[in-house]
Amino acid sequence: MTGDHGSRLDLPQRHMWTHDDVKEYFNEKRVRIYGIEIMENASPIMQYDRETGVVKFPFESECEGGGGGGGCCWTGSAFIFGNEGQGLSTKQREICNEFLFIPQNRGGSSAGTRDTIAGTGTRDKVGSASMNVACAAAVVLQAYSMWAGYSEARFEGEKFLTCE
Repeated sequence: MTGDHGSRLDLPQRHMWTHDDVKEYFNEKRVRIYGIEIMENASPIMQYDRETGVVKFPFESECEGGGGGGGCCWTGSAFIFGNEGQGLSTKQREICNEFLFIPQNRGGSSAGTRDTIAGTGTRDKVGSASMNVACAAAVVLQAYSMWAGYSEARFEGEKFLTCE
């Protein structure tokens, strides 16, 4: 087994040959595809209003177009994560219905930049251009789980119990 300790075997898997096959399959199942990418037209995965204490999520379950006629009622969601260096490929972007990003409170540069500190020389800036893809997946899936109202798994001692 690898580092996932076999957890990848807990979910059904389906192999697709092309990105178009993925898009067609998810459209038939009425699954909305979210691309996770730092880009201008992306929405934050959650927004917290400090005045009201309300957290808003961008995920959709309601019918587009009022549910009648040609509108689509989404029955699920799929997430595509790009790699840390290049992000989503062009083909991955083309099949997404919407784009989301994880807000961060610090920035950085993939090129590595330096600040000049008055009278003290220079130092490397703290931060990075993106988040590790596994960490990003954990953040996005936790936000989705909160929005969807999934119940918390039971645990015993310091381990979550598996579904048997």
